[in-house]
Amino acid sequence: MSEKYSNKKKELISIAGKLFVEKGYEETSVDDILKASGISKGGFYHYFKSKEDVLTDSIKNIIEELLEKLEPIVIDKQLNALEKLRVFMEKKSEFQNSNREYAKYLSMLLKSDFTLYKYYIIVAQKFVVPFGRIIEQGVKENIFDVKFPYETADILLRTVVSLPQSVYYHEYTHDQTKHSNYKISINEVLIRALGLDDMVKIL
Repeated sequence: MSEKYSNKKKELISIAGKLFVEKGYEETSVDDILKASGISKGGFYHYFKSKEDVLTDSIKNIIEELLEKLEPIVIDKQLNALEKLRVFMEKKSEFQNSNREYAKYLSMLLKSDFTLYKYYIIVAQKFVVPFGRIIEQGVKENIFDVKFPYETADILLRTVVSLPQSVYYHEYTHDQTKHSNYKISINEVLIRALGLDDMVKIL
């Protein structure tokens, strides 16, 4: 792939991403993207097969931006696995809460079952390896009691990222008591799945 091709594709993804946030994914048409980018329909299909392809690449870009910030934690040789897991979760939350563009984008994704499903799939695909590496390290350090680190990472990720699908999502995010109860419950799921002592706190 040439640098020119790659740069143009990134430009189109950026333009489409802004339109998705402004208008919503369902309401944004390929023609809207063509108009905003000045590219021809033939030019668009040179880079993407469909609007869905643009959405997929757009989600991948924002997830990869987050993973770039988390990778130094995964490879830090000074931290044990439990410390890494805590910092990993903390930094992930900080990024999501402080990055306005990410927040706007996630808000857009929540408005459609289809876009939310795409987001879940990509998060699970992108996060399972770094999360699995932390769990694998914990097994080697005799901190975690897990037979299959990457499979466990996959299951736990799907549990955590599927929060917006809960019928109690609004309560968990807006009611302080409910939010606290949710964090405690997730912590319990994590420590038991990883074979940790009940008194350990991850979140």
